[in-house]
Amino acid sequence: MEGKTYWLISAPKTNEDTFNTLNKKTTDEQDLSLNYKFQVPDLKVGTLDILMALSDELIKMDIHVENVTKKIATQLFDLLDSKQDKNESLTVNNNNIDTYLTFFRWDEAKFPQSQPLKTLSENIHAQVAKLDEELRSKTSDYNGVANALNQEERKTGGNLLARDLSDIVKQEHIVVSSEYMETLFVAVPKSLYDLWKATYEKITPFIIPRSSVLIKEDNEYGLYSVALFRKVSDDFKNAAREKRFIVRDFSFDPARNIANDKKKLEAEKDKQKKGLIRWCKTNFSEAFVAWVHLKAIRVFVESVLRYGLPTNFQAMLILPHRGKNKKLRRVLNELYGHLGSKAIAFSKDDDEEEGGVDTEKFYPYVFLEINLDFKSKDQ
Repeated sequence: MEGKTYWLISAPKTNEDTFNTLNKKTTDEQDLSLNYKFQVPDLKVGTLDILMALSDELIKMDIHVENVTKKIATQLFDLLDSKQDKNESLTVNNNNIDTYLTFFRWDEAKFPQSQPLKTLSENIHAQVAKLDEELRSKTSDYNGVANALNQEERKTGGNLLARDLSDIVKQEHIVVSSEYMETLFVAVPKSLYDLWKATYEKITPFIIPRSSVLIKEDNEYGLYSVALFRKVSDDFKNAAREKRFIVRDFSFDPARNIANDKKKLEAEKDKQKKGLIRWCKTNFSEAFVAWVHLKAIRVFVESVLRYGLPTNFQAMLILPHRGKNKKLRRVLNELYGHLGSKAIAFSKDDDEEEGGVDTEKFYPYVFLEINLDFKSKDQ
């Protein structure tokens, strides 16, 4: 998915229709952008001091909510099969992202306009913070199962020095197992077979003669069994290691079945994965809706602080055409430069790179970004 960056701006309403004037200059006269009216309701203003304090808080909230929204999208992309269309996996209220954004309507049921702006914005932030916690918890559960499955797969791979022996050692390989005697399993390098056969009975006392049997071989090692008295088990392990005979730390369990354990983990991983995909799809929509409403609150607050009361501004959503950022910015400065310091506005504009927008720059109109780059990190 190619990330788009929308510009969310506002300017005072004039006798001429503000949006139509913008559209004429940037679309009809020059093909610089696609423009949409952005519906911002009359929210509960409160005092100027509250708005000024809230303006700073909203920047932090906006960053956090955006990060959580993109984290959910990235997690979803990581879970989806590479053949699946990741563009279609991200929907908002059953619409694609662009449709929801360009036809945005305030959701009064979720976000009552009668609430104070501080309460409204804090509730949105808290809602998304809860989604962040849920995502961490669900991702941790899924990764736990995935890691356990990886461990099981590693156990069945590798050489006889490292792999799990549960699918190799059978009941008939247990020569003895009692209170006083046991059977050990030893990984012997192939180059030392003759040495093993000639010396294993003499490594320590109390080895059962002729008890060693070759059970399995791989490219590097052979797995031998050997029976001995338990009281010399530790001495045997240490002495054998000096000869490069490695006693495997293994206890035979007839109920242990690696294949069944692996199937159970695979089934659990598949279940967790499907559940996490469903959760991500549903809650990406929730997070994105919250994020755009927070943007609407920000453009409202900034517009009131910039243009004053009573509220009389038009919010507009702009999608610049590729490579047209600088020209578009100049047209906007021509339209709205009188609202602020033209010297500052134009000097800032001259330094702007085509590839992006520095949101710290000053513009004579209210300006916010909505960056829709939801690419997963491995795409």
